[in-house]
Amino acid sequence: MKCQTSVIATVVCITLALAAGCAAGAPADIVAAPKSPEAVAYSFTPEDEALLDQVQYACFQYFWKEVGSPAKLAKDRHKGPVGSIASAGFQLSALPIGVERGWITREDGERRARTLLQALAAHDDNKRFGVYIHYPDIDTAGQSHEGYELLASTVDHALLMAGVITAGQYFGGQVRHMADVMIAETNWRAFAVEPQGYLSMGWTPDDPKKMDGPGTFHKAIWSWASDEELLVYFLAVGAPTPGYSVDPEMYYRLKRNVKQHKDMPPYVVSWGGPLFNYVFAHCWIDYRALGPDDPSKFRIDAPRVDWFENSRRAVLTHRQRCIEQAKRFKTFSENRWGLSACASHKGYLVPQVRPNGSDQDEWFNGTIAPYAAASALMFTPAESMAALHAFRELRGKDGKPLVWHDPSEGGYGFADSFNLDEQQASDDYVGIDQGPMLLGIENARSGLIWRLFMSDKNVQRAVKRLKLGDE
Repeated sequence: MKCQTSVIATVVCITLALAAGCAAGAPADIVAAPKSPEAVAYSFTPEDEALLDQVQYACFQYFWKEVGSPAKLAKDRHKGPVGSIASAGFQLSALPIGVERGWITREDGERRARTLLQALAAHDDNKRFGVYIHYPDIDTAGQSHEGYELLASTVDHALLMAGVITAGQYFGGQVRHMADVMIAETNWRAFAVEPQGYLSMGWTPDDPKKMDGPGTFHKAIWSWASDEELLVYFLAVGAPTPGYSVDPEMYYRLKRNVKQHKDMPPYVVSWGGPLFNYVFAHCWIDYRALGPDDPSKFRIDAPRVDWFENSRRAVLTHRQRCIEQAKRFKTFSENRWGLSACASHKGYLVPQVRPNGSDQDEWFNGTIAPYAAASALMFTPAESMAALHAFRELRGKDGKPLVWHDPSEGGYGFADSFNLDEQQASDDYVGIDQGPMLLGIENARSGLIWRLFMSDKNVQRAVKRLKLGDE
C-alpha cells in the first residue's frame, strides 16, 4: 500500500484538446496522440525478444520458487518472512504466462493455482468483509505471527482479485469456481465509510483473534485517480453481489489533477509520481482498447481520460526528468531511468518525481528501480527496451554484472534497485515489483493478461456500468 493525498492543478488546453471540445482555460481531455498507436504496434527485434525471454523467465522463477509450503503463497519479498496477497495476485497471473511460455505444464500451473486459492479460502482469520489481510503466513495463508501489520487491505486485495480473475479465466473448472466465490464474497461497500463515499485503505481488528469482531477502518482513503485507485474502484464497481458494489460515480469522482512538465503533454498526475502509480491497473485492464472515459455521463465535471495515453505521457515525462538530472546523478542517462518504490541497501524507498500532487522531488540520490522501465514497456516499448539493454550490460568494478542476477546462479533477474554513484545494487527482490515487470512485458509482447482479464464476466460488468468503450 502506497500513500497519497491531494492538490489541484490546472493547465492551459492544448490544440488537440480544443479540437475535442475542451473549453479554454479548463483542464485538457487526455486523448490518444499519433504516437500512441505506434506503441501498440511496436515490433521487437530478435535481440529484444531474447532479452525479454530472460527477464520474464527470471521473474516467473521468483513466483514459482519463492513460496511457502503447503500453501504455495509467494513471498512479499525475497528476504522477508511473510507472504503478501498483492504478490499472490501477480503470482496467480504469472501462471498462465509460465504455461504459454513453456516453463511449466498446464497441469502444474492449475495445481499451483488451486492449492493457493484453497489455502486462502480455508481460514477465517485472514479476511474481513471478504477482503484479505495484507501479510498472511507464507506457509498456511492464514494470519501471520511475524509482527507485520494486521490490515484487511483494499488495494492489496484488489491486486489479489485481479490475479484470481486472470487464473480463473485461464484454467477454468475448479479454479474459476473458487475465483467466482472469492469475488462474490468481497464486500467493497463495507469500506465506503468516508462521508464522501471514498473507500478506506483497510480495516484492523481490535482483537487479532477475532477478525469477525469490532475493529477500526483506516483513516486514509483512496481518492486520487492513479493506478491503485483505478484498479480498486474498477473491481468494486463490477462486484456481482447486490449491496457489495460501489456506484460507478465513485470511479469518476477520483481527483483528476492535470499537470505538465515544460512543454510536454499534460496528464493526470498521482500524488508522488513513482512509476508504479501509472502501471498497476494496466497490468490487467486493457485501457488502450477502451479509449477515453467520460465523467459527464455521470454528471461529473472532469476531463475525459484515455488512461493508456495518460500513462504513456507520464512515463515519457518521468524519463525526461531523469535525463535532466543526469548531471547530478551518475546513475541517470538517456537509457538509464525509472524511479519507483523499491528495496535498496538503505531500506525501502518511495521516490517522488514531479509533476505530481506533492509538488516535490525525492530522488534518493538517483536510485533506479529497473522494474519501472520494464513494466512500462507496454506504453514506451522503444525507450523501455533501450533501458533494459543498458541495465543488462552494466558492470561493477569487478567486471561482473552489477544489476543482472542470473537465474542459473540463484538470481531472479534485475536487482530491485541500483545506484552507480554508490556502486550498489539491491540483493533483494519484491513480489509487487517482479510482478508488474512480468505482466507488463507479457502484455507488450502478446496481450495475454489483458485478454484473459477483460474476458471475465465481472470485468465486463464493470466496463458496462462505467460506460467505457461504448462510443
